[in-house]
Amino acid sequence: MKENYLFGKKSLLDAIENKLPIKVVYLLSDNLPLINLLKVNQISYQFRDKKFFNSITDNKNNQFIVFTLSKVNTPISFNELLTKLDAKGTSLVLILDEIQDIGNLGAILRSADAFGVDAVIYKKHHQADLLNENVIKTSTNAISYLTICEVVNLNRAVEELKNHQFWIYASCLDSDAKVYSSQDYPNKTAIIVGNENKGVSQLLQKNADIKIFIPQFGHVQSLNVSVATGILLADYKNRKN
Repeated sequence: MKENYLFGKKSLLDAIENKLPIKVVYLLSDNLPLINLLKVNQISYQFRDKKFFNSITDNKNNQFIVFTLSKVNTPISFNELLTKLDAKGTSLVLILDEIQDIGNLGAILRSADAFGVDAVIYKKHHQADLLNENVIKTSTNAISYLTICEVVNLNRAVEELKNHQFWIYASCLDSDAKVYSSQDYPNKTAIIVGNENKGVSQLLQKNADIKIFIPQFGHVQSLNVSVATGILLADYKNRKN
């Protein structure tokens, strides 16, 4: 399995605060405050030179702090996910339809964790890697807390979710879409958000039970997908609470 490197001081501090299973931290030998913090928390560390850091991560703004986790989140099978969801009375599933920008993906995962999404389903192909080091950093390690499920065919997954009493909502700007805030979400809800340029595919829109949109009052045509996702998830959670 490919080693997943996380980087930057804030990411490391978040990992320590949230008690993630940190395997080892690589840093410069003159970073005394951080060395002392690692000693206090009994976290293994190793010294490296500056050339090392830029050789193992694509992000040059790594602050000469790189670390790995002893346990990395891995996708569960769709059947395993269905069993897990069947055991819950109320479930919220987020479905990603070809989100390709890693910044958007990281922000979406952060919102998914913040608003208690029970699972994130995404396509195996034409989808940014959820375990990409920059996605993990942007999500502030939210990926470590989420249940994730990779599928080959989202439409089949949607049909199967329907068979398990889920109502499917597709976020889009079609003329027949309903205002998101008008919905009384059922206990089993799945929300689909789409690609930055194409949006949710026509087939997924057709298979959805309800299409929803966020009214806008400015001059831009649409919201960034990560912003829209945060609004939809927050609205769902506020209604359920």
